[in-house]
Amino acid sequence: MEKTFDPLKVVEWQDAIIRIQSTVIDELFLLLMQHISAEEADRLPVLDKISTAAKIRQDLVDGAQGGKGPP
Repeated sequence: MEKTFDPLKVVEWQDAIIRIQSTVIDELFLLLMQHISAEEADRLPVLDKISTAAKIRQDLVDGAQGGKGPP
């Protein structure tokens, strides 16, 4: 017998997982920044990706608050 899930519940679970993963990534990045110089940090390619993700997150927050939202 196949088990079915409420699609809304699945989305809620996925959202919770993504939020946990995001928090862990942020914490690991802060730990990394404690062990490298500012010059080394500026050369990290992942910094651009983190900045892009932060901008998208802010656009989503702005959109939820009646702002412009994501592109």
